[in-house]
Amino acid sequence: MVRQMMQSPVDDSMVVFIGTHGINWVTEDCGSNIRGLNSGKKIHEFQFHPTEKSWALAATWTDCQEFGDGDPSKIYKELYSTKDLGGNWQFLKEYVYDFAWGITPYAVE
Repeated sequence: MVRQMMQSPVDDSMVVFIGTHGINWVTEDCGSNIRGLNSGKKIHEFQFHPTEKSWALAATWTDCQEFGDGDPSKIYKELYSTKDLGGNWQFLKEYVYDFAWGITPYAVE
C-alpha cells in the first residue's frame, strides 16, 4: 500500500511512491512505467535533491535479523545516497536521526 507520493522538484514527471512496509516505486514518465526502488534494504524515508534530477537521499532501519545469533538487536537508521535515482546506492552513515540536503537559496543561484 502506498502511504506517500513525492514529486521531484526538478522534473514534474518523476514521482516516488513510498510504501507502508518499506517497499517503494518510482516513475520517471508520469506513471507510464513504474519500477521498484530499493537500496537492498527497505527504504522508509526518501528525499529528492532540490536541483539535481537523479540525486536522492534515503533512510532505512536496521533489522534484528541482520545481527548474528546471540547478538542483541540494534535498531537504528542508516542513510544512503544515489546519483542515478536508485540504480546504485552509497552508504553514508549509521545512527542517523534526521537528514536534509545542505542547499541554500544562495547556493541554488
